[in-house]
Amino acid sequence: MTNSPKLVEVSVTKLLGRFNHTVTFPPEDEFVILYGPNGIGKTRLLELISNTFSTRMAKIARTPFNKATFTFEDGTRLTIENSRALLEDGDAVPDYMLRVTLESSDGESEEWLYSRERDATAPTRWARLIDQFTPAHYVGGARWLDPETGETLGRQEIVDRYAHLIPSELLPYSPCPEAIRNFLKSSDVHLIETQRLLTRAVQPRERARSEPSNKITVQEFSEDFSRRMREALAQNSRTSQELDRTFPRRLLSAGSPPAAATEEAIRARYDEQSRLRSRLAEISLLQGASDLPLPDKKLDASQRLVLWTYLDDSERKLSTFEDILRRVQLFRDIVNSRFQFKQLHLNRDGFKFVTDLGQDIAAESLSSGEQHELVLAYDLLFNVAKSGLVLIDEPEISLHVAWQQEFLNDIARIANTASLRFVVATHSPQIIHKWRRRAVALGANT
Repeated sequence: MTNSPKLVEVSVTKLLGRFNHTVTFPPEDEFVILYGPNGIGKTRLLELISNTFSTRMAKIARTPFNKATFTFEDGTRLTIENSRALLEDGDAVPDYMLRVTLESSDGESEEWLYSRERDATAPTRWARLIDQFTPAHYVGGARWLDPETGETLGRQEIVDRYAHLIPSELLPYSPCPEAIRNFLKSSDVHLIETQRLLTRAVQPRERARSEPSNKITVQEFSEDFSRRMREALAQNSRTSQELDRTFPRRLLSAGSPPAAATEEAIRARYDEQSRLRSRLAEISLLQGASDLPLPDKKLDASQRLVLWTYLDDSERKLSTFEDILRRVQLFRDIVNSRFQFKQLHLNRDGFKFVTDLGQDIAAESLSSGEQHELVLAYDLLFNVAKSGLVLIDEPEISLHVAWQQEFLNDIARIANTASLRFVVATHSPQIIHKWRRRAVALGANT
């Protein structure tokens, strides 16, 4: 995915029919905080941002607002104007139209009119389009599973998302221009409604459509972590096999050690790699320290050549684990700093929870606050694409006051580790805490 320029301002007029909000988001900041009284539209604003970049046009059209403008650091501007007809009593399907305009930084402009007619036969017709032209699978209740994301969506959401695969003459509206579609796709936006994180319906991509299941999210993420560990090991194995295969040829062709291969540099690199191996062994990605002890005596030229080549190869092999190790260490640090009388242990099999008395405990035995903290940290560190924008609604749910005060410190660390930016909507002064400079008040006159 090509990274889009950073979002630096969101402005919406007549949200919920009455509120004008403008939120600025400096590109160098990891997060911005939104706060205000209930009913001011914080959640609706987050949903509007999320629905825009997920191309959920039908949901956007049903949101009461007049105009939304998204401004990016390079001067690009995306504008959505909503012309929704008033519903009469008994109307089930509204008529509406959206005008979407993309103005690029070089002055070029693209416009898209998105509308839906009042048509009682539309649901059946759209269902046929979905089955014929999209990869979505019907799961019942007028809902389809999107195999690309694992989401369960309504018929119009599926048609909106895969409109580019449907012949334009069959669409109930004009298709989205490629420039607008590609721009929206280039921005990864992730909405986290934290009050819904603890349990949710899970339908993995590989599960047959007739076999939906409900799992506690901690268990789902534990299985996901185990899968990621297997993938990291497989990548490391491929790299190792290639390097081991060519090791003799590279060693023989080198002739003599490079100037950088001093005895001091070799021993420093060896110690550094040994420490890295120990950290990887803690999460069972490696079995332990290197089996190659360095001799105590002075190294001759041939030994330095062999060891330098070996250390170069080891560095490349270990680098396959760098990304997952950074995320795992931060995930474990955040979770264990919150848990009392228990610790999270991570290995190839997933999560394990052990009390200070040495007893294993099940995921469902964790408190709601502990589950909330674990699930949120994992979701951010492992499920959001690099350079993505994360929208978090009311993170204070289920969090102790002391945890709330540390929340944005954790967010800043996650942002730097996973290259993310955040918009956080909250009622909690403990969440805002020392970060008032980054807080934007949403009120009746903003």
